Amino acid sequence: MGLINLDVFPRSTKGKNANRRSRAAGRIPAVIYGQDRNSENIELDLHEFQKVLNKLSGSSAIFALKEEGVEDGAIALLKELQTNPVNDDVLHVDLFEIPRGVDVTVSVIIQIVGMNETVKTGEGSVAQSLNEVEISCRPSQLPDFIEVDISELNLNDKIFVRDLQTPVGEIVSDPEILVLNIKPPMAIVEEVVEEDLEGAEGEEGAEGEEGAEDKTEDGKDTKDGKDTKDRD
Repeated sequence: MGLINLDVFPRSTKGKNANRRSRAAGRIPAVIYGQDRNSENIELDLHEFQKVLNKLSGSSAIFALKEEGVEDGAIALLKELQTNPVNDDVLHVDLFEIPRGVDVTVSVIIQIVGMNETVKTGEGSVAQSLNEVEISCRPSQLPDFIEVDISELNLNDKIFVRDLQTPVGEIVSDPEILVLNIKPPMAIVEEVVEEDLEGAEGEEGAEGEEGAEDKTEDGKDTKDGKDTKDRD
């Protein structure tokens, strides 16, 4: 997700009681801080912020903060989110201001595009190993996603991070990480079967060892009983 506009409102009060009142009024208490500025208490609209969270899908969030009466708002990174452990309600938000003209490194979603003939005919399927990639760029240029076109891939072809292209900035993730490959359907099934077999063998081995221990103990008891009978 690229740069997200977010309305912020000044907050003059703080403390547990004030925060409860803010949440009761449909606002979320928040704070914005940075290297070259003092911490500032603000509020966010609960409904608006919740919609943003639902769209993030685990990706990083950078906001263009919009405040009434402020012409040039700050750009900030979502630094910390405090939630209620029982119902996951947002309790407090920490935002870190990013100085203008400075690159940031954030995770961006990888999006698969293109019609692949091998996949279409059922001769293969897409096995995606990586869902996000880290990009270094200016906050205002942050792309919503990085596209991976699979239309020209053949069976057993692979895409690594080094093969990805970004319209802006630089991809900083390890270039040797596998992003996806086109696998024969049976290869995927065989992998699952092998994992199941390995798990079953491990369980049987553990049961065999346990049975051997029981047998040893039983044998010992029997021997002890025989020795006792002989002595009698």
